[in-house]
Amino acid sequence: MTSKTFGEAAIALVLFACIPVVIRYVSANPFTIGIVRLAIATTGIGLVMRDRAALRALPRADIGRLVIIGIAFAAHWLAYFFAIKASSASIGTIGISTFGIHLLILGAIFGRSRFGVVDVFAVALAIAGATLTVPELSLENDSTLGLLLAILAGFFYATLPILHQRWSHMSSSIRAFGQFAVALVLFLVTLPMARWDLRPIDWAGLAFLGIGSTFVGHGLWVAVTTRLKPSTTSIIYYGNVPIAIALSVTILGEPLTPRIAGGAALIVGGSVVGLVAQARAARRIARGEN
Repeated sequence: MTSKTFGEAAIALVLFACIPVVIRYVSANPFTIGIVRLAIATTGIGLVMRDRAALRALPRADIGRLVIIGIAFAAHWLAYFFAIKASSASIGTIGISTFGIHLLILGAIFGRSRFGVVDVFAVALAIAGATLTVPELSLENDSTLGLLLAILAGFFYATLPILHQRWSHMSSSIRAFGQFAVALVLFLVTLPMARWDLRPIDWAGLAFLGIGSTFVGHGLWVAVTTRLKPSTTSIIYYGNVPIAIALSVTILGEPLTPRIAGGAALIVGGSVVGLVAQARAARRIARGEN
């Protein structure tokens, strides 16, 4: 990893760690949050991107690919926002961290990697962590509902690095713009359900989410995910989990119970173990080893 990629990844991770805290803090609902963030990000990228001519000249097939990326991104955001609002910033962070496990499974399904004994162990650890995190397996429990929604968000998030790398013949700015623009169109459908009677502090939080976490953070992350392998990107992403939980405890006053800490450790640990094993297997295959 070059120093440029490392720096971009580090900035993106810190910005990502702030997202669940701000979402939980502001009184805006998920529809308002999505519309504002996407409007700011889409406008910002549209103004700074240098290959507008290439965007206008995209073939129909590439436009369809951008639509697929945007749909996956919108689904990821909607599930994630509702997860945090239903439970807590910590639960949302822990649930979405299962995306590494989803990436292992998706890689096996689409033939990008083999699913071995270590991968089964990694999935088992993640399931154990998810079970430990929630006090009861009932959708009537806010923590359980929030965790399930965050796990769903993690699934959609896991599809993004695969899609971005598969269609990397388009520039990162075009893919980022398409991702945000398509998601914005989808979120605008929810405009009648958005809430706009917000406090000044809420607008400040939305501005930070739109400019810092979305325009800057996701823009950098698209570039990072394009340069690195999905497994490597996923492992790096977990650096934001302890930061996000620490901010949730410090700023929001959320309790850091043994169940939450233990569940997070099992999910993150299982995901990292599985992703490291997949990366090593890929290197062996590339060298022609069994």
